[in-house]
Amino acid sequence: MKKIALLLTLATSIGLAACSGAPAEVAKGPNAEARTAAFKKMMPDFSSMGKMVKGEEAYDAEKFKAAAASFAQLSQEPFKHFTSDGEGKDGDSLPNIWTDAEKFKAEETKFADAVVVLNEKAQAGNLEEIKVAYGNTGATCKSCHDTFRRPK
Repeated sequence: MKKIALLLTLATSIGLAACSGAPAEVAKGPNAEARTAAFKKMMPDFSSMGKMVKGEEAYDAEKFKAAAASFAQLSQEPFKHFTSDGEGKDGDSLPNIWTDAEKFKAEETKFADAVVVLNEKAQAGNLEEIKVAYGNTGATCKSCHDTFRRPK
């Protein structure tokens, strides 16, 4: 149970950090702007689910199902914009995201797979399984951010 609580706290922290956007001094071209906008658009669903899995809000199965389905759909959008805008214009993306594309693609796949499982568990409605899937999804975010995102 402590592992689940730790994963949930980690996932929520990552989700909230993603909403904060880049500092003003980080230049962004159109692809970086589109990525940021797409990530921000999906974060309210992730945060809403996080409040329920952490017990900050009462678990509402229908609300959770809707948030998970929306998150699953919206989570695909940012990855359409992972093309470099050129040196110094890639926002929070570190240069290794372009030089180690295979590793980045593997991180993207892990995230996409975790989101599918989260949505499946949400639709099934078993809160304990949902908590694990939510934590795993957050862990995939952290894994990618630790390697490919500029520290905040």
